[in-house]
Amino acid sequence: MSGLRIVLGAVLASALTVGCQPDGDGASAGMEDDDLLAVNGLSMVNGLSMTNGLGTGNGLSMVNGLASSTGLASGSGLMTTTSGRITLGYLVRCALPVGHTITKKDQNGTSYVFVGLLGLAPSWENNACDTACQETVSACMMAHVNVAGVHVPIWLESPVASIGFGSSSSYPNEEGTFFGNIFITGSNGKVPAYYCEGGGFAKGIVPGRLGATTSAAGIFTNPFGSGALCSAHCSKASGGYSSCNGYTRPITVWRAASYRPVFDSVYAYRFINSQSGLAMDISGASTSDGVNLIEYVPSTSKPNQQFRIVSTASSVWKLIAVHSGKAVTGTGSNDHSPVQQDSYSGSLSQQWGIDDHNGHFKLINKSSSDALETPSGNKNSGTGLDTSTYTGASNQDWDLFAIVP
Repeated sequence: MSGLRIVLGAVLASALTVGCQPDGDGASAGMEDDDLLAVNGLSMVNGLSMTNGLGTGNGLSMVNGLASSTGLASGSGLMTTTSGRITLGYLVRCALPVGHTITKKDQNGTSYVFVGLLGLAPSWENNACDTACQETVSACMMAHVNVAGVHVPIWLESPVASIGFGSSSSYPNEEGTFFGNIFITGSNGKVPAYYCEGGGFAKGIVPGRLGATTSAAGIFTNPFGSGALCSAHCSKASGGYSSCNGYTRPITVWRAASYRPVFDSVYAYRFINSQSGLAMDISGASTSDGVNLIEYVPSTSKPNQQFRIVSTASSVWKLIAVHSGKAVTGTGSNDHSPVQQDSYSGSLSQQWGIDDHNGHFKLINKSSSDALETPSGNKNSGTGLDTSTYTGASNQDWDLFAIVP
């Protein structure tokens, strides 16, 4: 048994293990020759939410090597923001092979090292990135997007030799196939970023991935039509797909039947209730202990709606409000007990289990064993959040969106 097990995190460091060993999120490798198991977690490809491709105005050149000053600029463009550097971290890992690194500086002169791993476009280190290079790296970047910013193992297949074809019984659900070119703007004024559905699109749905309510659906489009299957439109080869819609370097993603999510310290997270559509919020943006949590109109800029998810034990987390540094705290074991922020003490009332539920998340307080909810699915801004016996109802489901605060 051989092959590479790659952990592609949103942080600017990564782990590489050869062989069949478990990684930090509890998955096991089970690799075959030329097959790849990766971990997604890129919350958003910088530029994909706009009409300009990644190669436009970001200090990134397609005609020069990444290692050159004119290929990936220091002090400008992507290097000037945390989200930009996260994007570059994935880009370099997709493009360059193991043992190759790129060092660049931000606008303040701080140096960052970006590590190659997959080697899908090794020539881009010192030479131009042609169309084949762009399409290969594009498929890799798109395959690793998870708008929830959650690290979840995925199994990859591709006609590109450094990935190859092959299946794994541990990853039975064919999510979909990615193809396109995120570095350019198409003739229609949009970035050509595409996917089609796999046979397991609706099975084992992962928050932030294709098929989930909070997914990259606004970024990627299915050129064959809503619900169209890859198997009906892509050319098959060796059990996978050799081309889709004219793109000859697609990457197909398979997902496991179950997983244990891992959250990233680089990100802050917004929690949106699946039933009400309102965001978890600290009332009045207060920084005081004992202030209740409420649901409120979602905002991408309010720090009182942003929370760090920090591991305290295996599959146990504390939720820290970005604006106050206080911890989300349960106040009792009776149904409809309020939830508030308090200085972190390490008590069980400040510990939470966060697990998948039908493509959303449930948050279970470790002291009361009750679920965080908006009471009775109330959709009015300002309604206080509480904990109650877990029922699996949608008012106890939460969608997560990762952001860089």
